[in-house]
Amino acid sequence: MELKTKILKWGTGFPVAMLNKKTSDKIGINFGDRIIIKTFSKGHQEVSAITNTITKLIKINEIAVSSELKKQLGLKSGQKVEISLAPTPKSLNFIKKKLNKESLSQEEIDEIIKDVVENSLSEAEIALFISAMYKQGMSMKETIYLINAILDSGNRLGLKYKYMVDKHSIGGIPGDRTTPLVVSICAAAGLIMPKSSSRAITSAAGTADVIETIADVEFSMKKVREIVKKTNACMVWGGALGMVPADSKIIRIEKMLKIDPESQLLASIMSKKLAVGSKYILINISYGKTAKVDKKGALRLKKKFEYLGKYYKKKLKVVLTDGSQPIGNGVGPALELKDIIRILDQNKKGPKDLEEKALFLSANLLELSGKSKKGEGINLAREILSSGKAFEKFKQIINAQGGKLIEFKSAKFKKNILAKKSGRISEIDNKKISLLAITAGCPADKFAGLYLHKKKNHRVKKGEKIMTIYAESKSRLNEAVKFYEKEKPLKIK
Repeated sequence: MELKTKILKWGTGFPVAMLNKKTSDKIGINFGDRIIIKTFSKGHQEVSAITNTITKLIKINEIAVSSELKKQLGLKSGQKVEISLAPTPKSLNFIKKKLNKESLSQEEIDEIIKDVVENSLSEAEIALFISAMYKQGMSMKETIYLINAILDSGNRLGLKYKYMVDKHSIGGIPGDRTTPLVVSICAAAGLIMPKSSSRAITSAAGTADVIETIADVEFSMKKVREIVKKTNACMVWGGALGMVPADSKIIRIEKMLKIDPESQLLASIMSKKLAVGSKYILINISYGKTAKVDKKGALRLKKKFEYLGKYYKKKLKVVLTDGSQPIGNGVGPALELKDIIRILDQNKKGPKDLEEKALFLSANLLELSGKSKKGEGINLAREILSSGKAFEKFKQIINAQGGKLIEFKSAKFKKNILAKKSGRISEIDNKKISLLAITAGCPADKFAGLYLHKKKNHRVKKGEKIMTIYAESKSRLNEAVKFYEKEKPLKIK
């Protein structure tokens, strides 16, 4: 059926089209159905979209398209398009197969990922695939198939340097913002580190969220190459590069579900490293009672990452670190960035635990790449940090990404949490701390979050300040305080 396009200032994050109810009834399309939109222009572009039906605003002969569809098809108001009901994707059968504990082939996983990229699967159907991976798991063979499919679905950075390195933490530890420190130290040492980072999935902030408080993180592939050539590094959001578009879409649904399947975690990390072209890869797995994994799970993941490193012929090293409590003092984009700057700027005093971990990871990358001899990496990393070279490199990268260091304002509202009794802090629950920061508005509200004045094993006196909660609205702050009082993420004995 031919319809005229109507352009509305309306974005959804994925391709959606709206039809008048009478039009949808006429062609047998229901709310939530998939349709194929095809242009009549030269090349006959077509794309799959999810439908919404309304009774007003749109005429019977019209179709309103989201900004994503307008951009993808280059549509103009009044342009004629042909729409038809999209066939049920074959990949749904493969998703059901995984739900039934059956193994998937490379071709079947390719089909699922292709449909994810082409928007042939709805959010609910992608959620079903994520749930199947989470519930039934995947073999190493299937995980490799998933890596290949995600990798082949997008672009590659195409840089070729002798010292191309990368580092990735599996996450789950609030405040663990080592990446900007490691990038600055390693780039200052002459390593090439184009860091493509995620936004937060189940945490209060991802590296991209943190850097975005002072610089742009969304660039074209060409611009990223220019930034890396100029500074040896970058800290950008991977979702904007089109390197692993399937991964970005899956992560967005994971964020809604608040689950992160192990096979997808492995595939997400490895596909990004391969797309960037890294030769030397350091994987950090933090473990603990309230971390993503315990010691047993960390060792299992370590073995799998090492297997994948050998399979893809990369020099890959896995280090296990303590994840028994948050790292640093700040939790939330701006508050975490404050910690980073206080460490880089040697005239200020930053959190020692975050500094030492960043130095440890930097030392491992310097030694893994051969930039320093075994056992000497820590001295080189410390010298680069203490000399101010790392801070200069950080500022150079931020400047190249269109940003600059600024004095941060505080969030509009804050509440100091005081100790209700004297004693020793016996436990800080990572998951509850993350949820507390999210309740306060993270990561969307850049200045929201928490500041931890005390950490595990610190002694406190009754009435002493142990935490400050920051929020951009009074209602958010009240909800966060209620969450704190109910869940008690921090225990005093």
